[in-house]
Amino acid sequence: MKLGFVIGLIVGVLLIPVGAYLYFAGGYAPVATSAPPMPFEKMLASKALDARLQKEMPKDVPIKPTEANLMAGAVLYKEQCAVCHGLPGASKTAIAAGMFRILPSFSRGRCDR
Repeated sequence: MKLGFVIGLIVGVLLIPVGAYLYFAGGYAPVATSAPPMPFEKMLASKALDARLQKEMPKDVPIKPTEANLMAGAVLYKEQCAVCHGLPGASKTAIAAGMFRILPSFSRGRCDR
């Protein structure tokens, strides 16, 4: 009786990863850019990104937030980043609209994902 339970438990635990592997390896997972996210995909990706940012975030600020530094950053953002991430009050550019995954808009004061 105990042996059958243990074998059943082991087989049950192994079926989940084997089934997941066969699902992905068999090409059944939706990968089209128009496909909705898979269950837990957005949550797991966000968790991984947040953990990586926390791990690599500098503990001190190398550039002080003076008016000159903030203005230089705004100029740099407008030249290098705004084409994809947007400007306040401006509509999406064709480049931003055609990107996959949807990029966060930093022009709204926070990082929307």
